[in-house]
Amino acid sequence: MEGHDSDALERGGDAARFRYLFENVQDAIVEFELRDEEPFVATVNDSFCELFGADRQEVLGESLNDLIVPSEYGSESSRFDQRTAAGKPNYAIVDRRTEDGLKTLLYRGIPYDGGDGGFALYTDLTDEIRQERELAVLNRVLRYNLSEEVDALLEHAERLADGVDDPALADDAAAVRERALALYRTSEEARDVERVLDADPALEPTDLGDVVDGALGDLQLAEYADVRVDVGDVPQVLSGGHLDRAVAALVDNAIRYADAQTPEVRITAERTGETVALTVSDDGPGLPDDERRLLTGEVDVTPLDHGSGLGLWLVRWIVTAYDGAVSYTENDGGGSDVTLALAAARRT
Repeated sequence: MEGHDSDALERGGDAARFRYLFENVQDAIVEFELRDEEPFVATVNDSFCELFGADRQEVLGESLNDLIVPSEYGSESSRFDQRTAAGKPNYAIVDRRTEDGLKTLLYRGIPYDGGDGGFALYTDLTDEIRQERELAVLNRVLRYNLSEEVDALLEHAERLADGVDDPALADDAAAVRERALALYRTSEEARDVERVLDADPALEPTDLGDVVDGALGDLQLAEYADVRVDVGDVPQVLSGGHLDRAVAALVDNAIRYADAQTPEVRITAERTGETVALTVSDDGPGLPDDERRLLTGEVDVTPLDHGSGLGLWLVRWIVTAYDGAVSYTENDGGGSDVTLALAAARRT
């Protein structure tokens, strides 16, 4: 049977191959004619009939909007039809009436003949969208509950530390406090990861001075360190808007694990060819090997091997998402440099 289909496709040429694709693709497809900016069904494939509970012969010549668009989304579909009439494609997530009730679909509209007709393709995303929404609610609930529990742990730990004379018990109370703060930091890092993953990936020219100011403004530990900034007169870089979170994570890491009572952190920048190198330098003990490899991309984060938190992984993910790279150098005199190589924005 497969051989007969192949022979028929060869004899039929492009039209036969297109018809074969149209009939066998798993997406629901409808070809329509546009009359007074309203789509009327010219033909549909089997997947369309299955998804929307339509009879192929009965829907021919019918209004596509009347068949599948809920009345409350009439203005939305009208905007799509206007774009089609202007010869512009459409791409959107929409809610449409189907055989099994209202479903969330990925809609792609492709006009032809200058907007006199077109194709509409629909992919069922209902389960995926529902799962994303449920996970988003679950994440918010977990973060809220975690924040409440951490606050309670900190309160009890501080009260215990103030109320005991035994040095060992005081050390235990301090350890409980540190672990509670670590849980809180992980929760905040997870929130930042979620925001970055959900962000628009479009890159725009960004001033590094503003990035550093934003990073330090949100960093409570910065007041306990000597943080010096000299980004100079470097060009803007291409960023998706979360570069400040990467810088904040590096500065936080440098201060948190420094040996000195007042850690020194330096943030500098220079242009190198088509890139701008932003470097965060510290006078600390340097990164453990596993965290260095995580930061530079030699290994991926796993549930059992993610260093002291998600912060360094977030740095690498943000920078590589912005077409940049991360490098790490230990200095002979002590301390280390973490450099973010970022694409320089072109001057217009």
